[in-house]
Amino acid sequence: MLHKKETLRLDEFEGNEVLEVVAQTTTRLPFLDDQVPVLYLADGRPYIPVFAVCRAFGIRPDIHIRRWRRLVLWVSARKLPFQTEKRGKRQVWCLLISEVPFLYSLFDWKLVTPERRLQLRRATEAQIRLADQAYQQMQREYKEMRQALFTFMSTDDDIDTVLMRYAQVFGSRLDSRSAAVFTELCERGRSLFEQATAHARKMLQEQGELPVIDLFKIGADNQVIDTFSMPLLPIVPQEDRERFFTFMGLLTAWQEEITAFWNERGLWPDIGK
Repeated sequence: MLHKKETLRLDEFEGNEVLEVVAQTTTRLPFLDDQVPVLYLADGRPYIPVFAVCRAFGIRPDIHIRRWRRLVLWVSARKLPFQTEKRGKRQVWCLLISEVPFLYSLFDWKLVTPERRLQLRRATEAQIRLADQAYQQMQREYKEMRQALFTFMSTDDDIDTVLMRYAQVFGSRLDSRSAAVFTELCERGRSLFEQATAHARKMLQEQGELPVIDLFKIGADNQVIDTFSMPLLPIVPQEDRERFFTFMGLLTAWQEEITAFWNERGLWPDIGK
């Protein structure tokens, strides 16, 4: 198999990003021992040519790719430049390596040998277990994130009310320099709280728009012992998660700063909620 080091640019775009294949080598099919080509994009994502998967199984690529292109799975498929040994480069359909195992159950196993059927069955079962673990992790992260959002929205006072109480109780006891520092702290805290609140509301609104499904928990006697609802795909974008916790860190630092401000002047206000 050829190893390509030069960058192969595509005419296709993913959003505004030009897809680039920066390396071509070989790897094993997930959960199997077959060696197939793998193409690496500039961002490190590995793609496997679908025709190579078909050839590994001994099934016709043209027939099956034509059928698979109608499936939801194909939304993430990409045409990438594949370097052949004799015919140069040609554009071929590829899937992310993590999505390739879904192909294992998308064709008639009667087309392969009994030994291969056993391999495919075991590989499919392994993929199902892995997918279930991933979904369970998504559920846990979704619940934890939703709890954090509700906790923030329900326990924090209105920032203007808090700062007004500070000013009413101790404003007249501050000298001009301390008053200026206090004003800057108030403005910064108000801005942080407003941004954090707006971001939390946005996340909760987007979570509320996710499609919801009813789930059933089955006991050992095959009886339904619990029912609950969950989003079909309980995904919390990593960027939103990181932004929320960045705000929480900034707010914590601000609260520590304003606490130090009062303590330095012996005026920590015990004004309660």
